[in-house]
Amino acid sequence: MTTVEMNTILGDRMEDSAGDLFSTTIKERYLNRAQDKVIQALNPHLLTDLHVLVTGISMRTDNDVDTHFKSYFIPTQAQDLASDPFGGPLGILGIRINDSNFIRKVSFDMVKDFSTGYVSFNGTEPVYFVFKGRIYIYNNTANVDCYYIKTPAVLASSPASNCELNAIFHDAILEFAEAELWRTVNNQERMNTALTRGYEYIGRYNQNPATNVVGEGLPFDYSSSNALIDPIYPNYPVG
Repeated sequence: MTTVEMNTILGDRMEDSAGDLFSTTIKERYLNRAQDKVIQALNPHLLTDLHVLVTGISMRTDNDVDTHFKSYFIPTQAQDLASDPFGGPLGILGIRINDSNFIRKVSFDMVKDFSTGYVSFNGTEPVYFVFKGRIYIYNNTANVDCYYIKTPAVLASSPASNCELNAIFHDAILEFAEAELWRTVNNQERMNTALTRGYEYIGRYNQNPATNVVGEGLPFDYSSSNALIDPIYPNYPVG
């Protein structure tokens, strides 16, 4: 669905097809707000149209945290990425050593405990944490790859800038935009009706599993070996 089509449908729903009450500028303002709401509400694995991989990111260094966490990169378009992640560092899906192991995310509290000797990290299991909007990586000087959800293009009819999300999510965007517009004219009943429809869409979308494996979401067993043991289809002994 193009932005022009979204504007037309939104005008019809608001009983304002001529745009006398809600101009194109106003409708697009709330379409963009609705797009952000949908992205926030959807499970990250559904946002494949916004997934980005940037490889070979060079490390910067400082001594702000700890001598073992000197290496970092800045996850913004202005610095080390091809585009801005949606939600800043919260939009990062994963980081790995260039063409090698993925890096586990830890909390700032764990880094503080490391600095005081309560926990330890090792080079075979690299870790990172977020501080000051930067990604600090333990004992690493190698380039890294970053997987993230990018900030979508702003919806506009002129010049044309259409929604980058999969078309199946466009109806939810329209519902949330309609709800916002009813809010501006203080029509609570129709606002709540549109919100309910929007969240019903989101609920159905989020029921789609990432792998289509029955029981997805149950924890995998790491306890006995490095091999993952699927809780639904375990590795039964042979013979």
